[in-house]
Amino acid sequence: MTGQRTETPNGYDDLARDPGRASRQVPGPRRRGTQRPGPDDGRYSGQDGARSARAGRAARKGRGGRAALVALGLAVVGALADTAISSRPGWVFAVGAALGAALAAKACSRAGAWWLISAPPLVVAVITVACEEVAGTTTAQGKGLTTAAVRWAVDGFPAMAAAEAVLIVVLVTRLVRTRRQSGRNGSRRNSGA
Repeated sequence: MTGQRTETPNGYDDLARDPGRASRQVPGPRRRGTQRPGPDDGRYSGQDGARSARAGRAARKGRGGRAALVALGLAVVGALADTAISSRPGWVFAVGAALGAALAAKACSRAGAWWLISAPPLVVAVITVACEEVAGTTTAQGKGLTTAAVRWAVDGFPAMAAAEAVLIVVLVTRLVRTRRQSGRNGSRRNSGA
């Protein structure tokens, strides 16, 4: 037996070097959006699906950033309008902050929602302090800084509460909608057997 050749399929001793075996594609795990190749194309269409998914994520990320800037702009414009009218941020600021929070909540990603929940109080506090300092309604020095901080908190609270409430309502509505849609799609996919 030593030195004798055995019969091999296609005449190749080493199956790894067999060109017939090398050209075969082994299918990988299926992902959403992938389909088996058609008779005329030799590649998986899932490659295009993955590329378009990455492009979609990038577009959503850009959309979320633009929405956050617009939301900040709405809050600042509202605060400036209120400061021009009454020298302190008030209800126009609260409406602007709430509209901005709704816009940001609608456009943010699921991961970004966790960061967005903590943003309205901080953003409103900074804008309130900046507006009141620019308007010159407080002279915060020494012991008067504590009194000024309390006034800033009281003046900014309606806008904080409105923005946070609207933000939570929009995020919960988005969550309920996506769960309903995934529940409908999941029941059609597989009967469980």
